Amino acid sequence: MDERGRGLFEVPIGGRGRFEPARLTQARVRLGVSKTDLAAEVGVSAAAIGQYEAGVNSPRPEVLDRLATSLKVHPGFFSVGRPLARIDTLNAHFRSLRSARVSDRQKALATATLVWELTFALERYVKLPDADLPVLAAGATPSEAAAALRAHWGLPDGPVKHLVATAESRGIVVAVRPLHEIDAVDAFSAVIVDRPVIITTPRRSENVFRHRFSTAHEIGHLLLHRDASGHSAAVEKEADEFAAAFLTPAPAMDAALPQRLDLAALDRLGRKWGVSPKSLVRRMVERGRTTESSARRAYQRLAMADDPRADPTSAYPGENPTLLKKAAELANDHGVGAPALAEVLKLSTSQVRDLLGDADQRPILRLVGGGA
Repeated sequence: MDERGRGLFEVPIGGRGRFEPARLTQARVRLGVSKTDLAAEVGVSAAAIGQYEAGVNSPRPEVLDRLATSLKVHPGFFSVGRPLARIDTLNAHFRSLRSARVSDRQKALATATLVWELTFALERYVKLPDADLPVLAAGATPSEAAAALRAHWGLPDGPVKHLVATAESRGIVVAVRPLHEIDAVDAFSAVIVDRPVIITTPRRSENVFRHRFSTAHEIGHLLLHRDASGHSAAVEKEADEFAAAFLTPAPAMDAALPQRLDLAALDRLGRKWGVSPKSLVRRMVERGRTTESSARRAYQRLAMADDPRADPTSAYPGENPTLLKKAAELANDHGVGAPALAEVLKLSTSQVRDLLGDADQRPILRLVGGGA
């Protein structure tokens, strides 16, 4: 049990604490609610919501209660006295941005900040692994970064087994969040107060090979682009190159790849190394084993047979995020259950369980009207 940081969670005595404008922004953006729509729901003007979030004015107690109800949080959620990672100060890298709006990215970041807050709350009671990523030399290439990480983590030369479990054991928080929370964003990563966080969606995580590659891609961002800002095709390409080099190192691939393009052989090899045949086709191009034109034909054949539901991540325990859930179970064993965490975070118990990845299994009661 770790009691560090308790003072950071102390809420001012006397019921309600001083209003924290950034908390309103966080709660509103996470639900994807516009200022205009929120204003209409709570009975104030859109300008008033803007003033609350800018810190110009604070909402009256009755308005604060209506804001809490509308945004599905406790009124105390808006008080100062708890650690807060402001979404407008976070530097994150998003897996897909072609259709993502600024509001999509902000919504995703608001979710990430709550995941981080839950992590921080758990660390009051459970010692989580410290973040353990190597510091790279300036100008390191993706392949050099991949080799450095393998050496730093003491990984053998062969396949990386249990990638997500390995990342979590090195202090990286991994969470899979529903699509409705993240919309156009497939996966992203950020470092929040020295804690690396990777968020993915079922679109990326439903198939274990895609999930592993996406996780490695985000680790590449954490290593190579921590101080970079903005999004570019070059940055995404570097993260892809890192993932390929980390999961399938060139020396090993030179020895393992077939001499000619054989999809059945690549499928067998991919299952050994935990990567998709498509990834290995790309590796064959990079290692001079096949041509771009042959690769394109292979991609077409693979696309025709692709079933994203095959090889579900759920069938591979080492690729399912468990760090936060196990920490919560340990805290619960010491008398700190989900209700206590909910009180710390000023959320409902069901929201805390959802952040931990525990879906509500209770049946939904639906009333069906009948004739008189």
